[in-house]
Amino acid sequence: MARPAGVPHALPLVDVRLSVDKNIPAQARRAADAVLGDIEANTRYNFLLIVSELVANAVLHSHSPQRLRVLRDGSVLRTEVHDGSVEMPLVLTPSPYREHGRGMFLVDSFADAWGVEATPTGKMVWAEVDAPVRGDGEG
Repeated sequence: MARPAGVPHALPLVDVRLSVDKNIPAQARRAADAVLGDIEANTRYNFLLIVSELVANAVLHSHSPQRLRVLRDGSVLRTEVHDGSVEMPLVLTPSPYREHGRGMFLVDSFADAWGVEATPTGKMVWAEVDAPVRGDGEG
């Protein structure tokens, strides 16, 4: 299911600059929620969780979040979070002994596909979920 960034037929729904701000994950989640359309409630929750976790990771670990994009390609919703770090995200097993380390575990659990692409200024972490819009004969 992996597609390169900037697929020409993907419809961009959100494309915003991010800042280092403790409230930016919630703002990103609200921006994404506003454009998702009528999709199944669990899928909406999972996608918004993924958006929150990827943006929070960009703030926490890279200290240089740059951009959030949400795109639709048919029934696939894709989020892309760009940051200024070349450090790759890790999927860790959750532990009660670590303050952090659950974000990519959640992304890995809820996304249908996810990956990382190097960019000239750092990296872009993307994740996709199948989310047909209801009323399109899918739900």
